[in-house]
Amino acid sequence: MNNKTYESALKELEEIVTKLEQGSIPLEESMALFTRANELALFCKACLEKAEATIVQLNQDGTEADYLE
Repeated sequence: MNNKTYESALKELEEIVTKLEQGSIPLEESMALFTRANELALFCKACLEKAEATIVQLNQDGTEADYLE
């Protein structure tokens, strides 16, 4: 996923889900879209986990306290 952002991956994932929900595409194409959707979902999950780790680190450092109070 070279240079893909969380937002662009999520948008593409939503578009794929819409296509799959319509149910009017051939099985082979559906399987390819499902595979791509899985890749995008894993990418998005990794982005969220990285963001969460950053927040946890900030909490441990106490650096976010200035912003929250």
